[in-house]
Amino acid sequence: MKSIHVKKYFLISVLLGFAVALLYPASVMAHPPKGLTAEYDIAAQKLTVRIDHNSFSPTMHYINKVEIKKNAQPAINQTYKSQPEKNPFEYTYEIPAKAGDILEIKASCNIFGSKTVSITVAKQAQ
Repeated sequence: MKSIHVKKYFLISVLLGFAVALLYPASVMAHPPKGLTAEYDIAAQKLTVRIDHNSFSPTMHYINKVEIKKNAQPAINQTYKSQPEKNPFEYTYEIPAKAGDILEIKASCNIFGSKTVSITVAKQAQ
């Protein structure tokens, strides 16, 4: 008799788990950015950030925040409510910097995970 109750509760638990997964598919498929690269154009004083974050629903599962630090100090905190459908995609930020400055870029998924890269600003090519 006890065995029947255990099996019953186990079955109910499994079914509830499947129901939650079906109701919240984005959370099951959530992942941090796959790729993150950055380039700085010292002449234009612009940082281009390229993010690889594939999403079947860019308004439900997306990169919601890009944080940029310059020499370990917060410089830009940009939030988003969706991401472009094209993947990978780019964002450009105006940020003054000089050769030798270190820019740290962190891209965060609205559901799970983040990725961070750092670059050192190079001298302008002549």
